[in-house]
Amino acid sequence: MLEFFKINDPLRMAGILFLFILLQIPYYLMDIPSLQPELAWRLLGQQMAAGNLQYVDIIDNTGPFSALVYWLNGLLFSNSALSFRVFAFLILLFQVYYTNRMLINNNAYEDSNYIPAFVMILLFQLSFDFMTLSPALMGSTFVLLALSRLLSQTTVNTNTVPSILLMGVFAGIAFCFHFPYIAFLPLLIFSGLLINGFSFQQLSLILTAFLLPVVFCALYYFWQDGLSYFIEMYFTLALKIEKIYHVNFKDLSYIFSLPFLIAIVGYLKNNVMRRMTVNQQKHNQLFLLFLLFNIGMFFLMDRISPYQFIGAVPVLTYFISHFFTISKNKLTQTIIGYSFFLIIPLIGYSWTFYLLNDSSFNAYKLKSTKNHDILEGKSVMVLGNELSPYQSAIMASPYLNFRLTEVYFTKLGEMERKTRFYQDLKKMQPEIIIDEAGLFDQWVEGLPKIIPLYTRSNSGLIYRGKQD
Repeated sequence: MLEFFKINDPLRMAGILFLFILLQIPYYLMDIPSLQPELAWRLLGQQMAAGNLQYVDIIDNTGPFSALVYWLNGLLFSNSALSFRVFAFLILLFQVYYTNRMLINNNAYEDSNYIPAFVMILLFQLSFDFMTLSPALMGSTFVLLALSRLLSQTTVNTNTVPSILLMGVFAGIAFCFHFPYIAFLPLLIFSGLLINGFSFQQLSLILTAFLLPVVFCALYYFWQDGLSYFIEMYFTLALKIEKIYHVNFKDLSYIFSLPFLIAIVGYLKNNVMRRMTVNQQKHNQLFLLFLLFNIGMFFLMDRISPYQFIGAVPVLTYFISHFFTISKNKLTQTIIGYSFFLIIPLIGYSWTFYLLNDSSFNAYKLKSTKNHDILEGKSVMVLGNELSPYQSAIMASPYLNFRLTEVYFTKLGEMERKTRFYQDLKKMQPEIIIDEAGLFDQWVEGLPKIIPLYTRSNSGLIYRGKQD
């Protein structure tokens, strides 16, 4: 199998495409349910299509560029599960092709071939949630573009200004898709100083270019009288919200331990068993830093799940591809190649099968809606983290991210909080309120115009609207 991908022929991408489709079939047959983050992204697109402005009318910390994608996808394809899968498939396929071309163009290996594409396709099978249109996936594409420009700076006599400018812009765009990618700004500066020897002017250019997409977003919200909300929701308060663990550390270790172990062996093989050019030594150092910063992004994530680490796949691909050349013996290489081909997808399939039959999956999948008949077609406001009622009901709430909402309301004074809640109720006019967090009575206390409009049902959780 490795022999097929050892040839530098663009037509090998047809084999990669076929392999990608083939490896996705088991996930399709497992009938994986929709995930909680996916519903949140669909609801965000719906709310924006209804004329609500993110961060101002919608309390959420999804990146502004990701929100724009969900808005457009909602208008065109209703943010359907199929559209999420198809667009994710196309993005992943582009990343595979671009990563392979990037490594070839920068002479990362002794021989130019499509083994990195083969490795990357297999790594994308580690988790089923890689195949969804997440902010992490969309942003990682621009991180990859920035990485390509950074690698090009290891070449002597390179025209640095355009590459450095694009490097910063791509990193800034990635940040506007997904907040944790802000970690790559210090990565660019750190690697530029220690590895590429950037001057102060070049570092200033990177910083300026990085800020361009951010300033563009800030200017838009300034025009919409929402600049302070943008800064609060996406920058300051987002760092204070509690993490949601959709999967535990045991699951993450099961998925990523073997690829990381092989990558470490590939890195050591580069440094011990191979003579590298100066540029290749810089590549090795850059990819190692890149991997470390990917791991460090954990502290910036608000949801812990495998898809958040998708930006590490190109780095793992680089080191694992070197691992395949650890032996010059063709039989050994064949055994390594087939073993990798069988074991890596099996890790993803077995983990998914286990998860589908384990109660821990309740923390990740969408749960069945309680009181379905009561909620169906009604406008509903949920005061809590559970979004599943919105599967059958119409969302009549600005509190898409309730963890962020609680942090935001805690920051406000009591009168400001009551005013905001009163305005939200008046604007949304929900027929039913599900008080999961038990905060409704506290928030409406001292609001005489609101209290008579809602009464608690026998369930104690649902408030039925009574309007004058």
